[in-house]
Amino acid sequence: MTEDLILKDLNPYQREAVVHFEGPLLIIAGAGSGKTRTITHRIAYLMAHYKVPSHHILGVTFTNKAAEEMRRRVERLVGTSKTPWIRTFHSTAAAILREQIHHLGGNYTQNFTILDEDDSRAAIAQTMKELGCSDEGLNPSFVAEVIDRAKDDLIGPEEFASRRLGVFDGYLLELLDRIYKHYQRKLEASNALDFADLIRLTVRLFQERLDILNFYRDRFRFIVIDEYQDTNYAQYIFSRMLAEKYENICVVGDDDQSIFGWRGADPTNIFKFEHDFPNCRVVQLKMNYRSTARILRAASAVIQNNQLRKPKELIAKRPEGERLYLYCARDEHDEAEFVAQQIEHLHYDKGVPLNHIAVLYRINTLSRVLEEALIRRGIPYEIVRGLKFYERAEIKDLLAYLRFLVNPADDLSLARIVNKPRRGIGEKTIALLQKHARTAHCSLWDAIKYGSENSDLGTSVRARLKEFYSLIESLRDYAKTHSPSELVVEILHRTGYLTELQAEGLDSEERVGNIEEFIGYVKQFEQRGGLRELLEEVALMAEADTYSGEQGRVALMTLHSAKGLEFDYVFLVALEENILPHGRSIREGTLEEERRLCYVGLTRAKERVYLSFTNQRSLYGRLLLNAPSRFIWELPQEDIETSYGIPLGSNLQAKSWDI
Repeated sequence: MTEDLILKDLNPYQREAVVHFEGPLLIIAGAGSGKTRTITHRIAYLMAHYKVPSHHILGVTFTNKAAEEMRRRVERLVGTSKTPWIRTFHSTAAAILREQIHHLGGNYTQNFTILDEDDSRAAIAQTMKELGCSDEGLNPSFVAEVIDRAKDDLIGPEEFASRRLGVFDGYLLELLDRIYKHYQRKLEASNALDFADLIRLTVRLFQERLDILNFYRDRFRFIVIDEYQDTNYAQYIFSRMLAEKYENICVVGDDDQSIFGWRGADPTNIFKFEHDFPNCRVVQLKMNYRSTARILRAASAVIQNNQLRKPKELIAKRPEGERLYLYCARDEHDEAEFVAQQIEHLHYDKGVPLNHIAVLYRINTLSRVLEEALIRRGIPYEIVRGLKFYERAEIKDLLAYLRFLVNPADDLSLARIVNKPRRGIGEKTIALLQKHARTAHCSLWDAIKYGSENSDLGTSVRARLKEFYSLIESLRDYAKTHSPSELVVEILHRTGYLTELQAEGLDSEERVGNIEEFIGYVKQFEQRGGLRELLEEVALMAEADTYSGEQGRVALMTLHSAKGLEFDYVFLVALEENILPHGRSIREGTLEEERRLCYVGLTRAKERVYLSFTNQRSLYGRLLLNAPSRFIWELPQEDIETSYGIPLGSNLQAKSWDI
């Protein structure tokens, strides 16, 4: 595509960002302002006009889905043979570590396993059990969160105690310190990394090896980072280190949409960019192409109450549109019926496709009553709630087989598959083998390999271990000459996994269906990569990547999951104090993030927003009498249509809250 075509149909603000060549660039991209178009056209223009080779360009975003969309758009502009690196943060770090991790020493090799959240928590629980900490009242999920946050702050196990002094009391800090150190040793022994290790170890590599850092600085001379407001400290340092030599870094973001503070995201990274790169150019994308003027006006009225934000102007390119609809429900059942009834009206009377409608809520718990109402009216829906498919036992088992075939040092995956399907190698045998591995300073696989020489094991157990060893080695040989999907089928056949599953009855039909679905996914993936790439994509999959947008289904999801998506009609339910804003945010003083969450929800809508709250709500087994959310009172009343006979400012008295 020619340079003129790349610039065609861009508004003046987008064009200014696209044609900028060298030097740092900060793009403030409000909701619906065409930021993906701007980013992709900028990358294409760098290549077409400034003749920057594609291998010198790095594009970084947060989800596989966003990265894939960016790749497709760039390919449409410049052709498929010239696509630069466009990946998620964690995928970028993983690719660098695949090439360089051996420089960190220890047991790390390029075939390292990436643990997903579920596997990481299981490894932490196992660590706590081995250390005798299981009875200390510590929840493995809490420990995992503490370790994740430490890694996101670039705090390794050796610095943890000193860097977290005063955050936890002495005894708890000592326990957490022991668990972190033991957990990290366990990961390294298994040649495994958890999600947070990917960025942390890449930064450590850059800090320890200036030659490697300069290699990637020279390789990626132009960097484009999307959703910069969602970066945590580790990602911020990673980005800054890569850009410091040439300073050709373009970051795109909107501090008003920073909603992931609970996982370490820091909206002030946007503010710091101008300090880090004093000669940076700032461009604001002011045109909103998504929402009607009323929706945009309402969202802007809410977010302007935040103090920690960059002032910005958004201009609606669409007409006024319908007023926002506010419904006061008697209880959660009345609210759910209202939502289902309105969806029915939109679909059957106005012809709105169901997949153009979304119901958004602050917490997953709120979905149950909504689902029941939709089921009663026969309205199909899709619920986005994390990685449930890949968390199913049969899928986890197959992934563990695949991971172990790639990485023989992966003791965590090996411990999962050694007796699946049942082959007479029980927990006692595994515990003995693990003890032997620790004593001999070898992997669990080596302990199994030489199990025939272990006098602590009975004759029949040694025979079963020998048989299992031969099975795995034969599968490893098979993997060298066959595709990943063929390997999955072979695993099912040779291990007898499928036969045992079918014999179990009960939900075996559904579980077999899940396996068939997984094989189908693997076949599709083979067009893009091999086994190692497949395992990496699954491990790095984000919640938003699981939304299919399937035709004929209403989307139900949390406000966090809705980030980056858009729908014609949006229902924002449970706008109540202690829900939105969340009670924890009120107690901890993080109300501004809750307001940003409300802003994100409002700006997902193109045509109309439906808001609702209840007089009383049963939640967590209690009857709650929450006040309407303070965010309702921040909306312009002239843009609101109320229902159920309770107009704003009459029966419901506006309250004064601390902003």
